[in-house]
Amino acid sequence: MKIDEEYNSWNLEQDVHSNSEERFRLLFENMMDGFAYHKMLYDCDGNPIDYVFLEVNSEFEKHTGLKRENIIGKRVLEILPNASGYWIETYGRVAKTGIAETFENYSASLCKWYVINVYSPQAGYFAVIIRDITKRKNDEEELRKTRMRLEEAQEFANLGFWELDRITGENLWSDELFRICGFKPQEFIPVIQDFIKLVHPDDKELIINIMRNPIIDTSPEIDFRIIRSDAENRWVHVKIKYRQDLSGKLVRTYGIVQDITERKLSEIDLKESEEKFKELAENLGEVIWVRQNEQLVYINPAYEKVWGRTCQSLYDDPDSFLDAIHPEDKERIVLEYTGEKRTVNGLLNEQYKIIRPDGTIRWIWDRSMPILDKDGKMIRCIGIADDITIIKEYEEESLKNKMEKEMAHLDRLNLVGQMAAGIGHEVRNPMTTVRGFLQLLSRKEECTKYWDFFALMIEELDRANSIITNFLSLAKDRVVELEMQSIKEIVENLFPLIQADGLVSDKYINLELEEVEKIPLDKKEIRQLVLNLVQNGTQAMSPGGTMKIRTFMDKEEIVLSVVDDGEGIPQEVLEKLGTPFFTTKENGTGLGLAVCYSIAARHNAKIEIETCSKGTTFFVRFRRG
Repeated sequence: MKIDEEYNSWNLEQDVHSNSEERFRLLFENMMDGFAYHKMLYDCDGNPIDYVFLEVNSEFEKHTGLKRENIIGKRVLEILPNASGYWIETYGRVAKTGIAETFENYSASLCKWYVINVYSPQAGYFAVIIRDITKRKNDEEELRKTRMRLEEAQEFANLGFWELDRITGENLWSDELFRICGFKPQEFIPVIQDFIKLVHPDDKELIINIMRNPIIDTSPEIDFRIIRSDAENRWVHVKIKYRQDLSGKLVRTYGIVQDITERKLSEIDLKESEEKFKELAENLGEVIWVRQNEQLVYINPAYEKVWGRTCQSLYDDPDSFLDAIHPEDKERIVLEYTGEKRTVNGLLNEQYKIIRPDGTIRWIWDRSMPILDKDGKMIRCIGIADDITIIKEYEEESLKNKMEKEMAHLDRLNLVGQMAAGIGHEVRNPMTTVRGFLQLLSRKEECTKYWDFFALMIEELDRANSIITNFLSLAKDRVVELEMQSIKEIVENLFPLIQADGLVSDKYINLELEEVEKIPLDKKEIRQLVLNLVQNGTQAMSPGGTMKIRTFMDKEEIVLSVVDDGEGIPQEVLEKLGTPFFTTKENGTGLGLAVCYSIAARHNAKIEIETCSKGTTFFVRFRRG
């Protein structure tokens, strides 16, 4: 019985031992980390020279790339001849001290990082645990790069970060905050009083009050000045946040500090400019207005004086000024004001009448211009409106006087024309008789010696007859034969004659003829008009001069212009041009331009003159249709 009990006891111990080894083997093989068991080899002096692999698990194979069957029982230098002596040295220190060591190692062949723990379970033997920390290392590197990029971004943005631990009083500044305050990064360990010392005296009370009396559920933002360590004044923008613990106690205050000096100075300059602009605008007599996104931003007090309405009424309804526009102009201005030219391009240049509340009518000259951003997009529209009533009244008076002069001029021409029509034939008949007798007497033999006198008298009679012919052309009721004609074609047909006449006197004629509409014209009279204007122009030019004849359309008018490069017409002469028998030429009759004015009047046209020291231009403007 006793033998059986001993046998059973021995079997139990064997089972326990067997089960323990099995559990150890399962644990060994299923470890998440690599594991190896070594025996150290020493030289004769007791110094470690190598170690032998006794056992490794599958994770060790995976981490190192070494297969178990190839390394068990072999020396490491036999397997890895180039292995670092650092491992041997580490094992030697652990063997001597009995203290485990941990270090990190990078495998270039596997491109992985490992943390390695070495300890000695018994003298001469070592256990090595290897853990893959590549992901952690990559995360740390990425975090390092992120921090570096963040620091660079803070530096570029002049944006610093600070944090105050309300429990310990510890204060943390970012490198950029040091730079903003004029210190080298990490030059000292800051406390909150260090920052308060930098605050400008005029702003210090505000900052102290915020720090002493935090409103926890807010995120205050403030702009204030600091005096840097180098005595330079800078503007900063600070945003503050608060953090509480679970009990609601304030435990942390943190925020950002941004250097906004350039922006703040620009804002100050802009504000000063706006104040100067406002001061200037509010003392001008012209109406100044500013619009942004179709909303009225500013209108100066002159609006009340010119329109007779309050500025507030325009702020309430920015388009209410249109209500005052005179009915004759309203449709045109509303269309222009709401059109693309003003709403998109910000351009307006119009004159119109308004009716004030007291019933008086004022003339307005309104124009605007755009303010563009860097991309060319309109961000604002600035305009100015002048009261030009006095100018318009003067223009109307001048136009009235001009029309009165033209009417008086035409009346004189009509009177001369009536006289010409009345006496022309009575004068021509006796002249014809005299001329005939002179021709008859000149053929008689006894009068031969007076032949030169007869020729002179006949020549003078012909000249008088030519004057009477021109004189008769001034008649208002002269019959004209109107046909649809092109002034351009009439000038082209006359050009060879005009050019030949100019070459004789060393004058050059250039044509700039644009296509124009055909209108009812008397071809003979228009030819006479062109020839007379060209003749006057060439006579005003010096040899070698150049004349330009143009035809073109100008809105509702067909225009003929004759341009010379003479010395211009004096003002005292200009006022008398077109008056019959007024001439500045030695042998002139004063009827050439008078005939031109008569021809223009019979064609419902008008003649305008522009003159200066470099030449004179005659414009003949015919109405369309």
